[in-house]
Amino acid sequence: MKTDLATSIGLAVLGAVVAFVVCNMLFGEIEDVSFKTISGKVDLTLLEPDEEVFNYKALNPTVEVYVGDCDVDSYGNCIGD
Repeated sequence: MKTDLATSIGLAVLGAVVAFVVCNMLFGEIEDVSFKTISGKVDLTLLEPDEEVFNYKALNPTVEVYVGDCDVDSYGNCIGD
């Protein structure tokens, strides 16, 4: 029983060593890799949202939601609010 366990562990270690050597032969050593980066300037000012896209009265501000009868203008806004 102990001999089988020792043999299994030995084969596992031997297999790991063989796999390591074969991978180093095929892929080579790990090299340092450098990447180009984009440097830019970040502007922290906020812009007012476009009224045609953003409705501050809506439940979901990006989607028009009307309950009941409503006359809609050319921008999709409810007339009479």
